[in-house]
Amino acid sequence: MEETGKPNGGSCTQTVDDVINEIGKSPNILLLAVATLGMSCSFVGCLCAYMVVFTGFIPTENYVCLTKECQKLQENFTLDSGEIDSKFYDTKTICDSDMILGTDYEWDKISRTTFAVDFDKICNKSQISLLNSLYFVGATIGLLFGTLTFEHLGRRKSALVGGCIVTMGTFLGTFCDGYNFMVLIRLLQGMGNFLAYSGTYIWILEFVPEQYRILYNTWSMMIWAIGYPMLVCICYFIHKWHFIFLACSIVIALTYIPVLIMPDSPRLLMSLGKVEEAKIVLMKYSQLAGKPIDLTHVNLAAGEDASKTNDQQIPMMQRFREIWINKALLLETLVQAYFWFVCCLLFYFLNYGWSSFGDTPYVNYLFAGLGEAIAYIALAPITAVLGRKKGLIFCLGISCACFLLGMIPWAWNDVWSFERLMNLAAIIGVSCAFALAFLYTNELAPTTHRGLVMSCCSVVARGAAFVGPFVSDIFGSSTVKLGVNAVLAGTAALITLLLPETRKLAIPEKAEDVQVRRKEQGLVQMCS
Repeated sequence: MEETGKPNGGSCTQTVDDVINEIGKSPNILLLAVATLGMSCSFVGCLCAYMVVFTGFIPTENYVCLTKECQKLQENFTLDSGEIDSKFYDTKTICDSDMILGTDYEWDKISRTTFAVDFDKICNKSQISLLNSLYFVGATIGLLFGTLTFEHLGRRKSALVGGCIVTMGTFLGTFCDGYNFMVLIRLLQGMGNFLAYSGTYIWILEFVPEQYRILYNTWSMMIWAIGYPMLVCICYFIHKWHFIFLACSIVIALTYIPVLIMPDSPRLLMSLGKVEEAKIVLMKYSQLAGKPIDLTHVNLAAGEDASKTNDQQIPMMQRFREIWINKALLLETLVQAYFWFVCCLLFYFLNYGWSSFGDTPYVNYLFAGLGEAIAYIALAPITAVLGRKKGLIFCLGISCACFLLGMIPWAWNDVWSFERLMNLAAIIGVSCAFALAFLYTNELAPTTHRGLVMSCCSVVARGAAFVGPFVSDIFGSSTVKLGVNAVLAGTAALITLLLPETRKLAIPEKAEDVQVRRKEQGLVQMCS
């Protein structure tokens, strides 16, 4: 490592970036394995987000009439061949006829249990859909809590708190006996998962050298996509929805065990003035990499300016004030919040396109996982060639173009059309952009405000998560819908031009570093 200076006593000065880059400058399978263990909880979000699809589905299997009124209705759906029209078994028939479960009909040999039947919500689909929205309400609560804990309690400890909450919330599903109980469970799942995922993501990325961050980011997203086949397997082989919650809670609990034994981020420790603790963590990290270093007599600095290492925690309100006062940081935070909102809105809108594949949710969500995996694999070469900034603009631009092309009224048959094909193509671009947003924000935000900025952007994105699935209902015309999506993707790409490139650059440690970086890259300067 190059010496950045020699203070009194002859000892050299090194930055955290210098040390981390030296330790991880060459690939190391052991470091990757440790990071994988730390990021293994990524797939928990996938398990929790889509559990309702498999545990609260509306059954389409036969039911048996118990009253003459029901039998008379059944006769109206009897075909000339003597068979009963499948429309009779549609829940619309049940609800339009005001039939009561247990009085007028009962389900005949349902192969899999569902709380939609147990809680008598067959004719209240909106209440089942509400459970999905409540998951994001819980996520918002968790992220708001994270703004208070990421910089004070620490990334790792915050992740552990979130892990305990999401594990307990999922485990409670084993004993759930009512709709209100399920509401509580979904809130706990959302709160715990997003607190834990954001904490571990920031934590692991702060250990990774710049040249490998995109690879670790891609790997983290691939782990998230593994949640699709994992959930499919659990739900395919377990037919009782209470036991699905039990099995998922066991899997979730196991993923947080590695977090118990790993140290906190040396960058965070430095920002809190805990220099000696940061040295110990880095020395252990170097031993793990097989490149032991001795920092005992090294003056360790958070950033390039060794004289301005923080020596105490910054109060939360002061962090908010610093964002408001530092106009460069405020501008970049607002731009990030906007492209997070757009990416999340389009992601949840487009992800429903996969549901048209296959006849069962098992096939549908395997396709969903495959589609996202393709996007995440494409992310690494895109950013390797274009960088973070141009890569994000490229992904959003591709999505915008797909939406515009989707307006062409060209259909091959009743199922396939050019619009549908372009929507499916747009999924790749949006998924890439959404995945890149995590990495880009972590590199743009200074260490002293990273948890706060990340949480604020993610909270804004959760607002989009409420709206995304309902875009099709809001806009009746597909042309208008595609036009709105194109405008959102296009404007997000354009305002990203206001942000700096972060590839091959040191992560800023303080709010003041953001303005310096903008000046070095010749970007619009903001008066503070």
